[in-house]
Amino acid sequence: MDSHRICVFSLITAACFGKTVFQSPGDLIKNQDKSAVIICTHNIAGYDRILWYKKDGMGFKFMGFLNLIYDNPELEFKNKIKLDGDGQKNDGTKNASLKILHLEASDSAMYYCAASLHSV
Repeated sequence: MDSHRICVFSLITAACFGKTVFQSPGDLIKNQDKSAVIICTHNIAGYDRILWYKKDGMGFKFMGFLNLIYDNPELEFKNKIKLDGDGQKNDGTKNASLKILHLEASDSAMYYCAASLHSV
């Protein structure tokens, strides 16, 4: 039986006014039932959240966010993803990862991260 491959793509770099958000790797091809990990880093002082989005044929879906070290997946993705990072109370999250568990065909998509400042 042939194993099915899953393609996962991520935006490489986005920058605005010297503030940069970087994702790696640029693309992945993984076997079904395996996991895929995307890394997101940024250089924006004080930003304490990393938000994750999935873009497929149906459009953009908000997957969840990492606030400091606390992961907050959307209900739809609660058993599908794991969010992790290096959040510090004084400095926010600079490095984070999105792990997509138990890959299946519907996981073939573009994935994007964004850095954000939580404000009330």
